[in-house]
Amino acid sequence: LQVLETCVNNCGDRFHSEMAKFRFLNELIKVLSPKYYGIWSSEKVKSRVTEVIFSWTVWFPQEVKIQDAYQMLKKQGIVKEDPKLPEDKILPPPSPRPQNSIFDTDEEKSKLLAKLLKSSHPEDLQAANRLIQSVIKEEQEKSAQVSRRVSTISEVSENVRHMDELLENYRRHELSPADQETLQALFQRCEKLRPLLFRLASEAVADEEALGK
Repeated sequence: LQVLETCVNNCGDRFHSEMAKFRFLNELIKVLSPKYYGIWSSEKVKSRVTEVIFSWTVWFPQEVKIQDAYQMLKKQGIVKEDPKLPEDKILPPPSPRPQNSIFDTDEEKSKLLAKLLKSSHPEDLQAANRLIQSVIKEEQEKSAQVSRRVSTISEVSENVRHMDELLENYRRHELSPADQETLQALFQRCEKLRPLLFRLASEAVADEEALGK
């Protein structure tokens, strides 16, 4: 497990893609599962395996198979609660790092992190770990915000397109009663989306391209 963690920390994308496959994850799960080696594995080993898999869910949130494997362990009651990761343990950041990462755009944080990681003091490593965790959380929230904005704009655009078609038929007096009901429903939905669009615009005020859309 120590060798595995060292490889994950240092061997990059190709290693990460292999360890995130079910074929590999299942071998770790067998160490925990009472159907396989769980009845013979020591509690210390099982605890470390749980910690390793959980740490990957934190540091590789984009790897769906790792998330699924860990949730399955919890659902089956094999893992009762999330382990507490040691604060002085520096884990690899998600790979590949998202474009426009906060570490890329916030020079002050980037310099602080580099300084902390070079230190040999445990308290500095703990501070570096907390900084990385806070940045990843911030980037995840930013990503969710972008996803919400894109899906809302897409829904609004589709609704408006459909309304335009129905209104054109209405002008030509070719709108059936069913289409009139659809038009009314679309109008009501757009009314509900209007304040959401204003809020999304206020969130995107620093991003000219997003604000333009």
